[in-house]
Amino acid sequence: MDEMRWQDQQSAEQWDAWLKFARTLSKAKKVNTSLGAEDYASQAIEILLQQEKKPINVEGWLALTIKRQYIHRFRKIQARGGASTRELSDEDWEKEMISHAVGSPSLLWRVKESVSEVLDQLNLKEKEILILAAAGYDNHDIAMHLGYKNNKIVATRLGQIEQKVKTALNLNELNPN
Repeated sequence: MDEMRWQDQQSAEQWDAWLKFARTLSKAKKVNTSLGAEDYASQAIEILLQQEKKPINVEGWLALTIKRQYIHRFRKIQARGGASTRELSDEDWEKEMISHAVGSPSLLWRVKESVSEVLDQLNLKEKEILILAAAGYDNHDIAMHLGYKNNKIVATRLGQIEQKVKTALNLNELNPN
């Protein structure tokens, strides 16, 4: 007689609650990588599904797994020089910048022709901040590189830039986050 796996004994509501918890944890991380919070949450749930035994404290296990994922990703970024070393054209970098500012690559499809126009509305300093953020630098590294006193200033400036880009693209009503 086959034993039922612990994963199959959990309700759909329980899995939804764990996924929601993982998303919340992932969104709380203030580290810029090429992966989004949804990616880290989904990966954590996939790893949980592969576990032979149910962790005693699933929420604690998810928190530790997501933290390890961010650390692992950060180490990979650092190992290749601390930022994106991808060879991208100027047009592709512009798309990366807009994607980073709106927080979703999937929104780019509807604004492809507007990318240059939107970036023209940013001043040089805003473009520098956005380029570094899109390349994977965290707020502390950006602050050091551009001579800001601390990373909170960079976080504030990024928020202002994101709002400026969303306003230019008329995305505020589509994606209010």
